[in-house]
Amino acid sequence: MGMGACPFFLHFVNKPEPTGQEPVPESVRAYFFSPDGPGENTFIKKKNWYIIRMQPLRTFPYIPLKIPRYKILKRLGYQRRQNEISQRMMSEVDKWITYAADHIHLKATACIRDIQIDHANGTVALERSDTVFESAGFSRFLGKADQLLMMGITGGQAVADEIKQLQEDKKMTGAVIVDAAASEIVDEGFDWLMALFNKELVRERKALKLKRFSAGYGDFDIRFQADVYHILKMETLGVAITETCILVPEKSVTAFCGISKVTGE
Repeated sequence: MGMGACPFFLHFVNKPEPTGQEPVPESVRAYFFSPDGPGENTFIKKKNWYIIRMQPLRTFPYIPLKIPRYKILKRLGYQRRQNEISQRMMSEVDKWITYAADHIHLKATACIRDIQIDHANGTVALERSDTVFESAGFSRFLGKADQLLMMGITGGQAVADEIKQLQEDKKMTGAVIVDAAASEIVDEGFDWLMALFNKELVRERKALKLKRFSAGYGDFDIRFQADVYHILKMETLGVAITETCILVPEKSVTAFCGISKVTGE
């Protein structure tokens, strides 16, 4: 496995056996915490070694598409036991779902950050950062988590352009189906990212919460999406953010998951 695929990198600094609680050498700390350093780090002292655990921003330029057909139909209002759709109509729906998938290019950035939760004041602070999210709902959602998986994903410009074009051409059936399909396919992209990180976290006896939380939900003000956008460097995905903190193109989304230590056997 190449280094780019690893959940973290290990950098070893050999030095004589330290006496007492000797701090990490300043030369080592200065490099790894510098603006040009390779990422956020946690120093772990182990005998005469310093293990420097880095948690850099990770980029996923291509995420495989999964088409959740039933979820798309449900988003469109279809209930299996209550609605009947003719074969002709179902064929039309499937055509537009395929059309949507053909115009989606899923890509994402993600990182894991250490956090401090203040449940009394309803805040979540990112360690080694000035960023503090103010939301009682978000702090309750995270519970006893001590880390946060931050994710930003986009379906790309092409599908957003197609939805707009279909609307302008008054092809409203196609526009509605493509919009619903794009939303659900992007959501499946989050599931793919979470499964990947969860597999890696198992090695550290940690696990992700199964549910996600996003800025703009409940009392978690949408203005915090600007902080998330910059932390995740979503401009590298071709995503912009408006003055009202809306991501552009459409079908670009951010989300959080809490990470907790696994207790017991």
